[in-house]
Amino acid sequence: MPTSTPYAVPIVASVLRQLRPTSVLDVGIGFGKYGFVVREYLDVWDLADYRDYGSDQWRTRLEGIEATPEYITPLQEYLYDTIHRGEAQTIIDGLRRFDVIIMGDVLEHFEKDEGRRLVRKLYEHADSCVLLMFPPDCERNESVLHNPYESHRSAWNRRDFSSYENVTYRVLEGRTAMVALTRPGCVAPVLTPSFAGRARTGWRGMVAKSLVRVMGARRASAMVSRVARRKIVLTG
Repeated sequence: MPTSTPYAVPIVASVLRQLRPTSVLDVGIGFGKYGFVVREYLDVWDLADYRDYGSDQWRTRLEGIEATPEYITPLQEYLYDTIHRGEAQTIIDGLRRFDVIIMGDVLEHFEKDEGRRLVRKLYEHADSCVLLMFPPDCERNESVLHNPYESHRSAWNRRDFSSYENVTYRVLEGRTAMVALTRPGCVAPVLTPSFAGRARTGWRGMVAKSLVRVMGARRASAMVSRVARRKIVLTG
């Protein structure tokens, strides 16, 4: 559908704030939900003057791909610098690289082999990471909105991404699975809705891992937040 479940929205916003990409590709833009998230939390969130609110001041290169032209309206055309109309598995070959690539509730619309090939292409076009969202335990359904691009053709789980070096996986509310495929040499994002959450490296990372291992993530985060007098999320 041109819309999808909302469970990943705050986590996508948090990931964008962690990674601060200057270029983002949204595969299967639909209604444009993630376009709004990109613009608000990368281009609008840090405004210092209301006169910088307009799109002529946006700094993020935001492009999208959409196979169903009927979904594209002036709303999406305002948000995205460029919208590529057509099938992602073909269009991606001709695009530049992006810091972050988002594909929300699209993967289940491909047969398994074709989906694997598309994810690999997205990964090769990303400088930082690829964020994927899809319904876990998706059942096959050939009749959705009378649109062949909306048919559910495959189900995915954590094991489907075992060939990638750095995989972060989380199921949200039992309704949405979220995967971050992080490129070598890049810090993996923390899949948390908190804007305070981030992966820690060096001695801080070692301390965080030790605290989480001994106390658990929730108690360790609460203790460190009290000491620091600000919200800190530890995931180890």
